[in-house]
Amino acid sequence: MSRLSSLLLTALGVTALSACAPMTGGEGAKPSPNRQCFYPDQVDNFRGNNQTIYVRARNKDVFELQTFGMCSDVDFAFAIAFVPNTALSRLCVGDTSRLVVGAPPRDLCRVQVVKQLTEAEVMALPSRDRP
Repeated sequence: MSRLSSLLLTALGVTALSACAPMTGGEGAKPSPNRQCFYPDQVDNFRGNNQTIYVRARNKDVFELQTFGMCSDVDFAFAIAFVPNTALSRLCVGDTSRLVVGAPPRDLCRVQVVKQLTEAEVMALPSRDRP
């Protein structure tokens, strides 16, 4: 095989491999600064029930989370913790996470960040749901 043929095969192989590489998103991608996000380790308060959970972050933003199925004892829990599904350190609208609820034996629920609430939406929440 000639040197030119070898170079062409190598170039085609590299091109084929680069076509499989992700172009946007994925691990290591920088999240858009316009996304509505919070850092799970900075959640100061939470309230909710078995299907809807509201969390207040340290910067006073309130986010609505929906469970996939039932998430037992959220309304009685004294603590929650997030176990993100990716290496990213923050959760943004649309992201999913696992939520650890309560003291042992702990329940593990899957949740999705639905939206960041406006000040008016927070004030409209019943007091039992307002974090």
